[in-house]
Amino acid sequence: MSVVVIYRFMLANALTLFYSFVALIVITLNYLKNPFQKSPLRLVPPAQLTDPKYGVHKYIKANNTTIHYVDSGDSAKPLMLFVHGFPEFWYLWRHQIVHFNKKYRCVAVDMRGYGDSERPDDVSSYKLELLIEDIRDLIKQLGHDKCILVSHDWGGVVACRLRDVYPEVLNGLIVLGSTEHSLWVDTLYNNAEQMKKSWYIFLFRMPWIPEKMMQINDLEVFEKSMLSGSGVTKDDIECFKYWFRKPTAMTPPINYYRANFKYSAEIKYHDEKVPFLFAHGSDEKYLNSSLLERMKEQYSVIETAIVEGAGHFLPQTEPEKTNKLIDEFLEKHSL
Repeated sequence: MSVVVIYRFMLANALTLFYSFVALIVITLNYLKNPFQKSPLRLVPPAQLTDPKYGVHKYIKANNTTIHYVDSGDSAKPLMLFVHGFPEFWYLWRHQIVHFNKKYRCVAVDMRGYGDSERPDDVSSYKLELLIEDIRDLIKQLGHDKCILVSHDWGGVVACRLRDVYPEVLNGLIVLGSTEHSLWVDTLYNNAEQMKKSWYIFLFRMPWIPEKMMQINDLEVFEKSMLSGSGVTKDDIECFKYWFRKPTAMTPPINYYRANFKYSAEIKYHDEKVPFLFAHGSDEKYLNSSLLERMKEQYSVIETAIVEGAGHFLPQTEPEKTNKLIDEFLEKHSL
């Protein structure tokens, strides 16, 4: 074990303990303020989640895991596959589904551990190597050889790795508000701003505490992080809360962080000819802006963009700007 890894090990564990201590104080104060607080479970999903304009709800077995997805558009047309991040589910892509389903078969999935997809219990079930196999096999099980992959946050991490390992299954790749995993690990330890922005990732390594922190004040984290821009309403927030209020619903998503936390990672250069669009919002709160330039150093074929006025959740907070950006990319590459 190198000196660098030992230093990062000690630093990461110190930060994990520090943020856990802070979180416990917040949780305790919140409990003392309202000891009988309980999030109201909904047995019937909000109407938006079953609105037929978004498509048909289906299930499929991919990589030995049951995946729930919403299917919209002509199945004979090119597949446009949407992969969400944390803490989301297929509904993140509602604005993109209705915009693109005339030209493409739009499929928005619930990643394993999310929404109505299967939720393995053990942390190791959420390793990146398994997540990319879910998507690779899903493309096949849907009856396609390739797809245009549109991704956000953790979905983007998975999409980048899928592109690195199986570039042949992609006609094009769009990554929004995300980064490549090895580059993120390197930036985390070598960029003070990124380390500060990633405080929650250190916290997420702990058991129990992160889940309780996310549940504070009836999951108010969703209002604080998503209720902005032109594309999100309070009714939309209720759709997210519908799923994440469920018992243990927050643990599998947090397990993505637990399963893939590293102290070092090898950054590899890629020159496969896959059209690749990488975009951040100008008001991105969780990822350092330097990642856009660093991604150019890692991929020979890549286009970067900044969506002005958008934050981290740009597919839904600024849908018109995001859809326009994607449209221009697809037209440029005749996809």
